[in-house]
Amino acid sequence: MKKSLIGLLLCGLSTSAFASQSAGIFLGSPMSGVQLKHNDLRFSLGLDEFGLAVDKTFNLGTLTHNPQLDMGYTFVGAQFVDDHWDKFGVRSGVGIEIPVNQFELYGEVGPTLYMVEDVDVELEAAMGVRVRF
Repeated sequence: MKKSLIGLLLCGLSTSAFASQSAGIFLGSPMSGVQLKHNDLRFSLGLDEFGLAVDKTFNLGTLTHNPQLDMGYTFVGAQFVDDHWDKFGVRSGVGIEIPVNQFELYGEVGPTLYMVEDVDVELEAAMGVRVRF
């Protein structure tokens, strides 16, 4: 069921005419699912643990004026995860994005500050692949 839902979402996303978009799947904690990236904004939908996340990404090469860091990025955003307790948190982190032909392989890590039920900081990570179109 999850695999067919992911396939349908990716097919629907790939019909867009924006050349600066990519869509794909990711595995991580606290959620794994599908992701749409448009320029420097990312939208993630968790399917194993229902969740939503929105992030703004910043290229490290551009921030530091050092082209050797162009594969690195930092991000800041917010997420809601429904796992035993409804959790809302703000998150940030660093990652690396490796372009391979029309694909993007990426991995990232960073803390999330959850603020519902009680205050908690968790170190979270994700890795995934996206198709550029």
